[in-house]
Amino acid sequence: MTPIKPRAIDLDATPIEEIAKALESLDVVVNAYGPHTQLGDALTYRTFTEVTRKILVAYKAAEVPYFVMIGGSAIMRVPDKPLVTACDDGRFYYAFIRGMLDKWAGEDAEKLSVARQAWIAEKEGRGTAETQRITEAVHGIFDLNGPIVEFHRGGRLTAMFFHGNTSFNWTFMSTPALYRPGKRTGSYEVCFDFMPLKPAKGNESGIAPFDSRMHGISLSDMALAVAEEVESQKYLWKHWCPYVPDLDDTPGPVYVKVGHEFV
Repeated sequence: MTPIKPRAIDLDATPIEEIAKALESLDVVVNAYGPHTQLGDALTYRTFTEVTRKILVAYKAAEVPYFVMIGGSAIMRVPDKPLVTACDDGRFYYAFIRGMLDKWAGEDAEKLSVARQAWIAEKEGRGTAETQRITEAVHGIFDLNGPIVEFHRGGRLTAMFFHGNTSFNWTFMSTPALYRPGKRTGSYEVCFDFMPLKPAKGNESGIAPFDSRMHGISLSDMALAVAEEVESQKYLWKHWCPYVPDLDDTPGPVYVKVGHEFV
């Protein structure tokens, strides 16, 4: 088998015809597009939906047999509000922030170290005016009228390109809320359409049903889930989410750097 060289394509600037040509002869397209690290204008509703649309049009033109879409947890439905997705529910974002700051989060823990320490101080009753300011600022990032939530709603819109559409072969995988670098277990569970949550213990706060109940997965196990779906294609026309119960939060390396050439 001839090894395939990684190639970088400017999805925003490259014409659809050229993207389609780059996809020709592939067996599967896995779309994990997400401009998270670019921030600014890249992290917008319009940018995400337009680039995803271009990828999908190019995929169809190239006549690739299978399309794997990777999305986020915020577009999954809320258990106690089945017609609402998590990105429209403020309870989700408050619980998400708590979950991220209360757990190991690998590289994210380094970026959020100050916020994490502030959150711990508040949680343990050692809070100060400064720790309160920091935690309130972190909550403000996920304001329902803010840019990050707008970006998540762009993801929700792109899910409508797929749901109920049997004109091409696709699967839609959402990550669980607390996915992060970590150890590979080699196994995972799967749920469909609704966000996976741990059983309620009866002591949830006002941000139930999410508080302390969200599942996670290591990036290594998430990659395994994608690879197994590429091979089996058993979740055709399904929106699904892999997760690992009782996830070990100890950080672990997951990234491998590869060389690439631009086309």
